[in-house]
Amino acid sequence: MRAPSEYEDVGRFLAWAARPKETPARNEELHRLVRRYYEDSDFAAAVDGVFAGAGLDVSVDERDGIIATARTHSPLRLTVADVSKRAPQAHRALLGAVILAVARTVYPDPAMIDDPDRIAVFTTQSVVDTLDRVAQSLAENSADDSDIDDDLIEAWRRWSDLSPARPNARRRSTGDRPGIVVRVCKILVEAGFLTAKGDADGGVWAARPRFRYAVGALCDDSELFRLVNGLAGGSGNASEEDTA
Repeated sequence: MRAPSEYEDVGRFLAWAARPKETPARNEELHRLVRRYYEDSDFAAAVDGVFAGAGLDVSVDERDGIIATARTHSPLRLTVADVSKRAPQAHRALLGAVILAVARTVYPDPAMIDDPDRIAVFTTQSVVDTLDRVAQSLAENSADDSDIDDDLIEAWRRWSDLSPARPNARRRSTGDRPGIVVRVCKILVEAGFLTAKGDADGGVWAARPRFRYAVGALCDDSELFRLVNGLAGGSGNASEEDTA
């Protein structure tokens, strides 16, 4: 059998980067490509060049596989607008805030983003609590002479307008706060960033390693994560570490 050429394998490498749920342990070809990236410097340079040309940063790990994150200018970048385009109009302003709150809950200390061995487990309710604290903080600081952006205040007002969870509700509604958090977490599961672990406290979720890379990229090119981190500070127990 003819061995794959370098060009073919670069294409396969890019294709596997678009399958965020796959790992080398689960697929022989992906394992081969990751091994080649580590062992063949010319191949690694070719991969890095193609990804850089597409506006992508690539991280290759023997355990986690190929993790690509798009730079701000990349045409392959997935924006919050892309994620929210199917959401009801009233919810679109909230989805970005919920994603940031998930990041804040998973990484309450920014130094945790640099820890490759940390696997954080969190609940839907912990994200709701984070957003509630942010909304309350903004409400307390939104006086007429405040320098907080009006659009930002309006976004958090939309969160406050959502109803809390209905007691003993068997089905989660996107019309309440836990419901919209679950909706966002399911989107992140489908994208390969989270894993669903259970139903306690509205849902239990584990952050996958590629979520750490994505949050790192977010911190590099956005002030929003820093803003949420500051407003929701002082809640060091918002996230749990999975020691299993």
